[in-house]
Amino acid sequence: MRRFVIAILFLFPSFTIVRGQSAPPIIPIPVQVEDRHASYEISPNTAIVIADGSLRELASRLSSGIAQATGISVPVQINGSTAGAIVLALNGKKADTLGEEGYDMVMEHDGVRISANALPGLFYGIQSFLQLIPNAVDKTRETVPVPCYQVRDYPRFAWRGLMLDVSRHFFSKQFVLKYLDEMAKHKLNVFHWHLTDDNGWRIEIKGLPQLTDIGAWRVKRTGTWASLAPQPGEPATYGGYYTQEDIKEIVQYAKDRFIRVIPEVDVPGHSLALIASLPHLSCSGETYSVGNGAGMENVHNVLCAANDSVYTVLDLIFSQIAELFPDAYIHTGGDEVNYTFWNAHAACKALMEEKRLANAESLQGYFFKRMQDNVRAKGKHTACWYSSYLEEPGLLDKETVVYAWTSHEEGAKLSRQGYQVVMTPSRETYLDFAQGVFSSEPVNVIPAIVRLKHCYDFTVVPEGGDEAFILGGQGNLWTESVPTERHVEYMTWPRALALSEAFWSPAARKNWEDFFHRVENRMVYFDRADINYAKSMYNPIIAGMKDENGKWQVKLDSEAPGTSIYYTFDGTNVDHHSTRYEGEPLEIPLGASQVRAVCYRNGERIGQQVTCMLHEFENMEFR
Repeated sequence: MRRFVIAILFLFPSFTIVRGQSAPPIIPIPVQVEDRHASYEISPNTAIVIADGSLRELASRLSSGIAQATGISVPVQINGSTAGAIVLALNGKKADTLGEEGYDMVMEHDGVRISANALPGLFYGIQSFLQLIPNAVDKTRETVPVPCYQVRDYPRFAWRGLMLDVSRHFFSKQFVLKYLDEMAKHKLNVFHWHLTDDNGWRIEIKGLPQLTDIGAWRVKRTGTWASLAPQPGEPATYGGYYTQEDIKEIVQYAKDRFIRVIPEVDVPGHSLALIASLPHLSCSGETYSVGNGAGMENVHNVLCAANDSVYTVLDLIFSQIAELFPDAYIHTGGDEVNYTFWNAHAACKALMEEKRLANAESLQGYFFKRMQDNVRAKGKHTACWYSSYLEEPGLLDKETVVYAWTSHEEGAKLSRQGYQVVMTPSRETYLDFAQGVFSSEPVNVIPAIVRLKHCYDFTVVPEGGDEAFILGGQGNLWTESVPTERHVEYMTWPRALALSEAFWSPAARKNWEDFFHRVENRMVYFDRADINYAKSMYNPIIAGMKDENGKWQVKLDSEAPGTSIYYTFDGTNVDHHSTRYEGEPLEIPLGASQVRAVCYRNGERIGQQVTCMLHEFENMEFR
């Protein structure tokens, strides 16, 4: 699997915040902010004022957000008095700096004005205002003070995405809608929906009922991914799918929040759920069960490139997807194809000879070209995962979007060649990776770590890349080890907050310590909203490093600013009476088999005690 491959290996130039004062509690941090040193009071006398009915929906959303946060009902008025009001307005003369998604917000003690060139910008201004409302407000109060700032804000990148894999585990329509809500609140605007893979087909296709009658279901397992393959006669009862009406509802819900939805049907590899539904589409023609990740060694999960029925079925599928999803792009997957099946199949070998294709990788280029042409014929463009077959001269058209996931270098190279690129390198954006030392995290099939700070430090434009062709970036949540909706939240938040800032805010505005404190503020909101975020950023970092003689030493660190780290080597639990770490690598005492550590801040313990077995150092990297 793609995750295993990587695991082995405003005008104003700066903030005008008063010195010594932290930035406002807005994520992502705005481009330009000025502290007005005043408070605006939300009260029963507050009104939201708009010029006409075209802004009523956005104004109602702001009113609802205020009511949820404060308990105060704020009416929407058309052409009402602006005295003391929150005014929403579209600019008569567009401000070039703002674009479609930027906004201005001027807050004073006697009123607030949020203005933008277009509805998306006004929507994002509303999100920033709502984040400024203090958390955990006493809803019995008649007034709620909101700190006043003057803000000019606009995104650095147009593509600010999250991908959710619903094939490995199915998540309900209601949860997807909730996920979209949280994306919108943090100015993420592309929802990449991984709808099909080996482990489940999740979209209804009219005329192909087998896809959801068979392909949407597999045997139920509890525990570690791929622990036991399907047994003969075992009923397939675990899964689910989205009806076309579900899809339409979700797409409209996202559109109302200015989120694009990009569907993915992963072909020709990762296609076992499709093949289990329609066995004649593989090279073997054998009948297989939908996979649960185990026993895949000899299973034909690759569509037969020489079978005309494959292209007929995919044409029907993509025709309906093109109708259901208004976005310009359909993602066709395209990575990690097992060429063994094609190389052993007479029809595929004959096709390679007929088309004068050098090898199976060239055959995949042939397959991709047919997908690219098929999608284009439906008025759409193709998106795909990077793979080396794409480097065949003349294969890619300039409208195709390539997701650079294996390295920064591939994104840089493609952008220099004039291809559109979404940067999503696994070591900074893969949200299925653990968030800290493995012993302190839930069981995970992926032996790799992406910390909150890795996400925050993500440089979207790679060294040597052409920013003109870097559309933006994306975080990806593959769900082999994510069986529940609550765990989706745990793996997404707060790391997606760090990515939102990497995608939206100018690089020069980023400050880790300030961001960390804004995340802590946002955690209060997550608690109130019953969102199961991770607190891994409070846990110590433990890793091994070798000295000049090749002897292992222990290095400790912390993502949390202002912390002290205490540790033991003798297997006892750690507290503030244990040895304090002073920043230098530690010699390992003779006979020690483990190191334990915990972080303190301002004399109080934060996070979990983390234990690391010293023999694990050979398989760990200090990042």
